Amino acid sequence: MLRRKYDAKVTRKLAVMRIVFALIGLVACVAILGFYLWRLQNFERSVATVEAVWDEEVNRRGTTIVTMAELSFSRTAPMGEAIACRHQFEIGTPRDGFKVGDKLDIVPATGTCQGVDIIGRSGVNP
Repeated sequence: MLRRKYDAKVTRKLAVMRIVFALIGLVACVAILGFYLWRLQNFERSVATVEAVWDEEVNRRGTTIVTMAELSFSRTAPMGEAIACRHQFEIGTPRDGFKVGDKLDIVPATGTCQGVDIIGRSGVNP
């Protein structure tokens, strides 16, 4: 296979572009991660109760077994009223050992019951 030879000016520009694009990608990833962590720290949290637990087989780069659960929790609407929610979410893997009655710290999505970020097990577990 033949390699193209570029003059020195083009080679320098290509090297600079590789570095600049890598830095832009790094900054974008840090910004997204920073926003996500800020959301977990500053948005209102809730405690969810595990109502039902089951394992499910999913296809993500091969077959994987995940733990699904039906969670019940309440979130606060923009007008200030509490809304009771009950929905199914993926909460981990079978080795995490979740069982009915466990309490989880979550950050509910704004405006819907169908999205939560699970922070971890709550300190109020029996």
